[in-house]
Amino acid sequence: MEEVFITLKPSGERFAAPKGARLLEVLRQQGFPLDAPCGGKGTCGKCRVLVNGRAEPACQYEVTEDVTVELPEREQVQILAGGGSACADGRCAYALAFDVGTTTVVAFLCDGRTGRQLACASAVNPQSAYGADVIARIQYEMEHRDGRMGTEIRACLNRLAREAAETAGIDPEEIGLVSLVGNTAMHHLLLGLDVGPLVKPPYMPLVREAMELPKADWLTACPRAAVRVLPNIAGFVGADTVGCMVSAAFDRREELTLLIDIGTNGEMVLGNRERRLACSTAAGPAFEGAKIRFGMRGAPGAIDHVELIDGELVCYVIGGGEAKGICGSGLLDAVYALLGGGFVDGSGRMCPEVPGPWTEVDGQPAFLLRDGVYLTQKDIREVQLAKAAIRAGIELLLDTMGREREAVRSVLLAGAFGSYLSPESACGIGMLPPELLDRVRAIGNAAGEGAKQCALLEGDYRRSIALARETEFLELASLPAFQDCYVDCLSFEEEDGE
Repeated sequence: MEEVFITLKPSGERFAAPKGARLLEVLRQQGFPLDAPCGGKGTCGKCRVLVNGRAEPACQYEVTEDVTVELPEREQVQILAGGGSACADGRCAYALAFDVGTTTVVAFLCDGRTGRQLACASAVNPQSAYGADVIARIQYEMEHRDGRMGTEIRACLNRLAREAAETAGIDPEEIGLVSLVGNTAMHHLLLGLDVGPLVKPPYMPLVREAMELPKADWLTACPRAAVRVLPNIAGFVGADTVGCMVSAAFDRREELTLLIDIGTNGEMVLGNRERRLACSTAAGPAFEGAKIRFGMRGAPGAIDHVELIDGELVCYVIGGGEAKGICGSGLLDAVYALLGGGFVDGSGRMCPEVPGPWTEVDGQPAFLLRDGVYLTQKDIREVQLAKAAIRAGIELLLDTMGREREAVRSVLLAGAFGSYLSPESACGIGMLPPELLDRVRAIGNAAGEGAKQCALLEGDYRRSIALARETEFLELASLPAFQDCYVDCLSFEEEDGE
């Protein structure tokens, strides 16, 4: 097979590649994964690199000759880790908990006797190089059948385990117990289970039950550790949601509570200790930066907050420097501000007839935020699709339970996006019911905190099993009212009696 050579700048590293291979795949194999939210289909433009000084999408570029490639700087992503102590039953000297998210992975190392958190290590999920959402990764796995998705995430967990142990000044072999949460797709890919059932009716996981393993061969960093894998509820309501319920003590709540973990899938639970309904909405990855022209994660250079002041949008940037893009919290704020300024109407249509910092992109109006970062009409539509999915899930949960919005006494927002978003903006665009604005509270990385509790207390691990077993799953797409409800929720305007 004829080979060509690739030289990386500025390191000068040089390696061979098969002539005609796609650059993205070559870089992946050499340990230089690039973000490819579209899964390498050439539609998102996020994997651009400089090839001989010219910007090229790595997923579409075929290497036919010796080239020099300059990679983009890796984003220093702000990952919501958590912290603090928890109760412990002293079954082991050290316990480790993993929160395996679609976008980020976090490891918490705790003292198994006191419950004190000793170290935390985190990373961007390496599977992101194969697609922003779980569907893209499932499709990759089903198409290639090479186990790469599992290999990538297992290597990441071992690396984080060693990093956390080093930070705490212990040998990772001293870790006696590990717990793990993740959505159902992450769970199946990690454990090497068939993901086919997740994308075929009735969309249920191959394994729903909790697992308690004497050890896991794939967790080589902790060869002496027993492993607790929390249970799944349904195809797209996984162990991470169960971890959130453990952390929020859902089985002890008297008042009607709505728990939402907003990610590529918006998992939510409505209920209290007597009854709980769970569902998943296909919110898409808009709030995590994918499918948005200047979308990015919460890293330096991202617009993370926007205000409407005297009719003008004022944008704030992480790190205080020049804006490179916009992250989820900034996107939510920006759309709310555009609505407030009349630059976007209730149907989601941009209104370039209203004076403002407009520009034109591909023959269509775009609104300039700052430093060359702008929002397009397509960006606004992506936000509408995401917010409609979440709002429709809330409305259908309430309808199924026979309760009114006003009956919800507490709204708990879990996860990174939930912690950084503005409740006023979320309610202002109709993603959350406006009536609940004063009841919204961020609870941080609840999935990770739940995983910690289940590593430190066997009683909480047993509670997670009962919570999963006793929580009803609502398949939204099977409801006759779903389509009409979803379409109604696309509007940014609240209608009387909606």
